[in-house]
Amino acid sequence: MNALIKKIKDEFNGYSKNVRIALAIMFFLAAGFIVFGIQILFWGLGYTDMNNSYPFGQWIIGDLGLVALGGGAFTTGFILYIFRNDQLEPMINSTVLLGFLCYLFTFIYLVFDIGQPLRAWFGYTYPNWGPGLLPASMLTEVVWCLTFYFMILFVELIPVALKHKILDKIPVLHYIGHYLHRLMWIFAAAGTFLSFFHQGSLGGGMWGVMYAKPTWFSPHFFYLAIVGAIAGGTSFMALCAYLAGTVMKKEVVPAGTFYSIAKISGTMMLFYLAFRIYDLAVRIGTYVPLFDRRFINLLSPAYGWLCFIELIFAAAAIVMLLVKRYREQEKFFLIGVASGTLAIIASKLSIVLNGSAAPNFPWKQFIAYNPTIQEWFIMLGGLSIMAMVYMWCAKYLPLFPHAEKHGQQEGGA
Repeated sequence: MNALIKKIKDEFNGYSKNVRIALAIMFFLAAGFIVFGIQILFWGLGYTDMNNSYPFGQWIIGDLGLVALGGGAFTTGFILYIFRNDQLEPMINSTVLLGFLCYLFTFIYLVFDIGQPLRAWFGYTYPNWGPGLLPASMLTEVVWCLTFYFMILFVELIPVALKHKILDKIPVLHYIGHYLHRLMWIFAAAGTFLSFFHQGSLGGGMWGVMYAKPTWFSPHFFYLAIVGAIAGGTSFMALCAYLAGTVMKKEVVPAGTFYSIAKISGTMMLFYLAFRIYDLAVRIGTYVPLFDRRFINLLSPAYGWLCFIELIFAAAAIVMLLVKRYREQEKFFLIGVASGTLAIIASKLSIVLNGSAAPNFPWKQFIAYNPTIQEWFIMLGGLSIMAMVYMWCAKYLPLFPHAEKHGQQEGGA
């Protein structure tokens, strides 16, 4: 035990002062996650600020955000294995792990959101059969697609773990990892197929079909969510790899890889921004007037600005990632991938917060949402655990093969 404690202390003291402060904060939030998570699971959702207007807790923002950002995993894998963009190879292990963590914590947050974890299996078995014995519940489709894609990510993660220098010396494990790697194109194609469905349905379809809700109703919301996940997800994958290199003080991936994924993300963000502007124009001119309302009157004083912040972040990402002289400068590259990530996060915040705050009828008032301390700790604690697991894997697993070959080089985009 003493040896273990000493090893943990040595590990902690081996980081820079800023990283140690960040780790201390994350440990604190993770401890709160455990304490308040037990409280919510055993004593119920009365410790949240959920109500009839906000039927989902703060964690649904985490669900939507993590699923969208985790979409960078299927995008990167598809472009690498199907389109054969080999420049993305040095980053693929990192993206698979990030996708796995995003989907894992999506399930964890959903467990809190449903209120009765013992009935979590209802999502698989009660699809609300509609006319003609067809499943009418979009959540059932989401749950099944999430589960299958999570399993695919788990399989894709196995070769990464088996490449560890100790495990790779075992002949059987070496060959298993080698042949699984050769089959990755099949998993990449299947994962893309499944991800398209749940990205669209969880990120857009579940909200856009609500024709009684003027802030959400939109026939094309499904497709907008898919484009947003591709654009923001690739930015998130690049951002995490960049931050890992900064913390480790190594060149974790070559500059060409960063430039390649930056161009992909910037191009998709351009499509997303054009699609989003079209979406707003159609809402303003067609869909919202169907409810005898004006779009401007549906923007909550507390959350309405998120819509405009989303557009600003998207525009910044496009400029920084598509203009060559900006993309190839480290500080502008960082601004670009951070902006692309924040654009999608702002989008999900706007969907949940502003969409729930806006009343269905003009004579009702806007409603604000004030998450309790339990909700904050579960949300931030879960993200902290994700970050620490990623840091640990980056240090002890061959997450960045390029870094092992260039261990003495300091990184940057």
